[in-house]
Amino acid sequence: MPGPLSAFLDQNGLDSFLYVGESYSDADMYYLSRFLAGDRFALLAGEKTTLLVSSMELGRARKESAAHRVLSTSEFHITDKLKSSKRPDEAYALVLAEFLGRCSVKRLGVPYNFPAGIYRSLEQDFSVKILGSPIARQREIKRPEEIEAIALTQRAGERAMKKAIRLIASSEARGEMLSRGGEPLTSERVRRAIELSLLEDGCEAVDTIVAGGEQAADPHARGVGPLPANAPIVIDIFPRSKSSRYFADMTRTVLKGEASSEVVELYRTVEAAQEAGLQAVREGATGSEVHRRVSDVFQEQGYPEREGCGFTHSTGHGVGLEVHERPSLGEAGASLKSGQVVTVEPGLYYPDLGGVRLEDLVVVEKDRCRNLTRLQRKLVV
Repeated sequence: MPGPLSAFLDQNGLDSFLYVGESYSDADMYYLSRFLAGDRFALLAGEKTTLLVSSMELGRARKESAAHRVLSTSEFHITDKLKSSKRPDEAYALVLAEFLGRCSVKRLGVPYNFPAGIYRSLEQDFSVKILGSPIARQREIKRPEEIEAIALTQRAGERAMKKAIRLIASSEARGEMLSRGGEPLTSERVRRAIELSLLEDGCEAVDTIVAGGEQAADPHARGVGPLPANAPIVIDIFPRSKSSRYFADMTRTVLKGEASSEVVELYRTVEAAQEAGLQAVREGATGSEVHRRVSDVFQEQGYPEREGCGFTHSTGHGVGLEVHERPSLGEAGASLKSGQVVTVEPGLYYPDLGGVRLEDLVVVEKDRCRNLTRLQRKLVV
C-alpha cells in the first residue's frame, strides 16, 4: 500500500477507503485501478486494492486492472437480491455490505462525491466517515511515465494548434471579418480542424476555445460565428489522450490583419507577465507567490485589476488525469513540489479590445521549471 494512503488511513482511524462510481470521470478510481470502465464498480483502497465489478466486466478487470484482487457482484448473489428487493440500488448496497464484510472492513472512509443512498445504507452497519479523497493529493506528484504521457498529449495539442493557426493565417480580411475560400472563417470551422487533428492523434477535444473580438473578453467563451479581422483570437486547447487518459493544456492568441497599438501592448504585457510567472515556478515557491509575480507585472505596466476586466483569473493550475487539479497558482496556492505539472496562463481581458491569453505547461523542478510546451508565441499571423 502506498505510504501516503497508509498514513491517511491511520490518521483517520480507518480500515479502508471506498469509491463507488465509474472511472471515465473519476480520476482517483482510474489512478488506483488503471481500469477504464463506464459502468459502476466499487474500489476498496486499503492494505490492498480490491475491485468489485459486474460479472460482465470480471474477465477484463482481472486482465487490465492494477488491482491486487478483483471480485464479482455475482459472488454475492446480486441476481437473487435484485429479485427479492426489486430495487437495484438497495440490492447493490446489500452486495457492498457483504463485500466489505469479506474484506474485514468495519471503519470506512468515503469521498465527498460518494452516492448518498449507498452511504445511508452502509452507515447502518459500518462506521463511515466522509472525507476528502486522499488520492487527489497523491496524484499531484507525477511519476516520470506520467510526465511523458502528458508531454505526448501536449505534442498532439501543438500539432492541432499549428493547424488552427495556419487556417487563420491563410484567411483574408474582408471588412471586419475573416474569410477563406469565399466563405466566412468561423470559430466552428477552426474548432473542427482542431478536433479532427486531435482525433488523428488518438486524443479527444474537451470544450476547445476559439474566440475572437468581444467574445475573447470572456476567458471561458468557446466562441461562435465568424472570426474578426484585426482583432485578437484566443485559442485554448486542452486535449486528453484516449489511451493514457492524461490531459495537456495550452493557449495561444493570434491576429490576422492589422494589430492596433493597444492590442500589441496588451500582448507584450501578457508575454512579460508569463515570463515572470515561468521564472518564479520552482520547488518551494508557493502558487500564491507565482500569482503575485504575474499580477505585479500587470500592475507595473498599467493594467490594474477591475471588476470584470484585466487579469480576472488565477495564474494556473495542475494538469494530469484531470485538466484542472491540484496544485493552484492563485491567491491561496500552497508550496510547489518537484514533479507537479502546472500551467502558467496569464491573460488580460477588456470588452473594447478583446482578450489575450498565453499558456504553457511546465514541470516543477528543484531550481526552475521545465517547459513541456514547444510552440512559439506570435501575435500577427
